[in-house]
Amino acid sequence: MDALATDLNAPVTVIVAAFNEEATIEECVRRIHQVFPDGCEILVIDGGDDRTGEIVRGLLFQLHGVRYVRHMDDRGKGHAIKTGISLASAPVIAQLVADLQFLPEELPRLVAPLFAGDADVVLGTRFASSSVRPDGSTPGARGVGNRIVAGYASLLGGQRWTDVLAGMKAWTREAAARIDLQSDHYAYEVEIPIKAVRRGLTVVEVPISTGPRQAGTSSVRVVRDGLRILWDMTRFRFSR
Repeated sequence: MDALATDLNAPVTVIVAAFNEEATIEECVRRIHQVFPDGCEILVIDGGDDRTGEIVRGLLFQLHGVRYVRHMDDRGKGHAIKTGISLASAPVIAQLVADLQFLPEELPRLVAPLFAGDADVVLGTRFASSSVRPDGSTPGARGVGNRIVAGYASLLGGQRWTDVLAGMKAWTREAAARIDLQSDHYAYEVEIPIKAVRRGLTVVEVPISTGPRQAGTSSVRVVRDGLRILWDMTRFRFSR
């Protein structure tokens, strides 16, 4: 694993797991950098084979706090997030997908409950009454699947969640240590809240905006990944 870093003492680390996101990665990183006036650490975990790395390396000396990690042994998004957690230096950690489906400008709202001490884990939700979700932003089958997964997760977790699969979440460093993520694939998204409530942590939702992916192609396979997530949720709830 090849890592390039800048020294930083920032309050927030933002993990950007990227897989062939050359079309949007520069705008994504620049917009994250702009919304934290007191500075942040931006960890780009790159598991693809396009120009994402070249573009991010070009930003290292322009934007303070940007770190690039070439994820040579990439085994999925969960694996990338685990790597990001292991390298993060800030007390609060957030994740954001690189395709600009979610807005970097809403990251301060996402992490606010953590700094206020009102939560240990924050889930961004696309399905709250105040969420901005244009038509077509969540295709039919995927929207239905998201609601089924959220309903089952709510049953297992003992509290109501409307969206556990959104690629915009945040948590404290202490929460990450207690959750101890194991999933290498997309099931890590539900592993976070289910393990959090099992360990007595406070999980809250914050409304977020969403839109269609700006470029590239999603690697999510709705049926295959959905069934695996449902199975893994049950395992997370009842295993030690």
